Amino acid sequence: MKIDLFVYGTLRKGLRLHHHLRGAVYKHDARTRGRLYDIGTYPGLLIDSSADWVTGEVFEVDEQLVSLLDQVEGYKPDSSVHSEYLRREISVYNFHHKELKVTTYIYNRPVMGLSLIGSGDYKKYLDNQSSHF
Repeated sequence: MKIDLFVYGTLRKGLRLHHHLRGAVYKHDARTRGRLYDIGTYPGLLIDSSADWVTGEVFEVDEQLVSLLDQVEGYKPDSSVHSEYLRREISVYNFHHKELKVTTYIYNRPVMGLSLIGSGDYKKYLDNQSSHF
């Protein structure tokens, strides 16, 4: 079985964990309503239908790759309490404004004290961070 996976952080094309998507098929860019936080060396997404857009990419992945990504994302299917992220189905919109159901990893820890990534685009955020050095 294959699923469509929305990635918004370090798994995106050109970023440091993208190699984990080897074998996945890039489908299109997309966005969803939510809030993106800087967790340190990666971002965390919280879905919020009243928030601004979060930008990402959709890939088609198989079950074997999903199992690997569960480990990368700290998702424990049998224990949501001990999972840093939860794998959930969400709605995203492609740039033709078509709503699509996809799977993504939602941050599962408190965000108090974390910096909000106001642009909703982790790649742009990293570019801005590096331009300040």
